[in-house]
Amino acid sequence: MSGISSNQLITINRGDTFEFNFFINCGTKMVPMRYPLNDDDTVYVGVMEANQPFENAIIRKAYKRDDLNQYGDIRIRFNPEDTENLLTGTYYYSIKLERKYADGSSQVVTLVPKRKFFIVE
Repeated sequence: MSGISSNQLITINRGDTFEFNFFINCGTKMVPMRYPLNDDDTVYVGVMEANQPFENAIIRKAYKRDDLNQYGDIRIRFNPEDTENLLTGTYYYSIKLERKYADGSSQVVTLVPKRKFFIVE
């Protein structure tokens, strides 16, 4: 059974489809506010082996404004082919937001620092 725990640990069965909605909070824990994703913004999800940087992710996903659900949350999805050829065990994932501005500059913000990502049989 795939799922995400309250402390953001993900468990997924190898080769299964798994999807969840991700709320980008630009407020506080006490007063959450949904970040309005702009057309040029990109949310990146990376799944890495232990001690590997985000740039060397073995699973890479990119989401744009078109990937929002009706509430404005990102619909993150793992397809069977993302994990079916990986060994079971502990991996790590991270989620980052790249904001692009009108002047051509950009800013990358880590939304979820490395958290455990378990692949089970």
